[in-house]
Amino acid sequence: MFIIFLLIGIFRIRKESYSNNLKASVIVPFRNENKNLVRCIESLLSQEFSTDRFEIILVDDNSSDNYKELIKDYLDKQLIKLVKLENGEGKKRAIEAGINSSKYEIIVTTDADCFHSKFWLKSLVESFDEKTGFVAGKVVYSNAQNFFEELQKIEFASLVSIGAAFIGNKIPLLANGASCAYRKELFFKVGGFRDNLSLVSGDEEFLMQKIHFDREYEVKFCALENSVAFTKPINRIKKFINQRKRWVSKVPFYRNKLLLPVLSILYLFYLTILISLIMTFIYPQLNYFLLKIFLFKFILDFIFMTKGFLLLEFYKNKFDVTRLILLFPVAEIFHLFYISIVPILSYLTGFQWKGRNFKR
Repeated sequence: MFIIFLLIGIFRIRKESYSNNLKASVIVPFRNENKNLVRCIESLLSQEFSTDRFEIILVDDNSSDNYKELIKDYLDKQLIKLVKLENGEGKKRAIEAGINSSKYEIIVTTDADCFHSKFWLKSLVESFDEKTGFVAGKVVYSNAQNFFEELQKIEFASLVSIGAAFIGNKIPLLANGASCAYRKELFFKVGGFRDNLSLVSGDEEFLMQKIHFDREYEVKFCALENSVAFTKPINRIKKFINQRKRWVSKVPFYRNKLLLPVLSILYLFYLTILISLIMTFIYPQLNYFLLKIFLFKFILDFIFMTKGFLLLEFYKNKFDVTRLILLFPVAEIFHLFYISIVPILSYLTGFQWKGRNFKR
């Protein structure tokens, strides 16, 4: 039933573009990102969007690296501004500082470790009509170097696709701060991040949900071509688990409490399958039952993700298609283990982010 719900939602997503004269302030919060910041700036400066219609606001969240030396030439450009937080107050405070320093009506956020398709900014801004309040964008892992990173590409694509499907069904749940846009006036109207500053994650999702519940404006997913923000997969399992623990930590605080029972049931489904898999060593007769469940789940997931891969512009050539088909069964098993284990670890051990320790 859940997969059918997702399929309905993702098929409702339309490639809609509206000509407008809106101007955008692109906010890039960062902390110790000297290895990525230059590439991000170059990507933003290369956008196919009139330079008199956007500005770039870099917000330093108390970095201790040598980023200033690397970007000093860019700061001479009129459309780039640097804002500094001296006390290391976190990403939400950094975005707030960027918004307070912005001069345009549309706020666009991205991450310092991202680079972008050349029509990324144009597509996000032109997704706004007079009824649009928030636009969630595409984010894709790129340049996978090994098997583990290839699995992450599939898994992360599933999260973005699920977010698009929920938006298609008008129940916004997931978004990614690496690619989203919203009206500045709405940020202040719904209270910004004021009620969730204590949570280290979820800035864009909580804001999206508040705008949705405000009901004056709509939430959309930008499905236009060449509108992708790219970021790197994680190269170590320990870092991957730590990131997912951070993401999971925000789930109990979602605005729509009706979703929590559904998400709990889905979690119990994964956990039950994992326990049953272990029990097959004692009760071999479970093997046939598990195989049927896995095949049924695999078929439904693959149908949904085929649409998701198309939406996210995954298919560049036949080799990519073949590789994805071969990796998908492995990704299903990988997904089973991490979905079952990570929420427990998040409750028990907390997580680290940008050199800081957090509890859920």
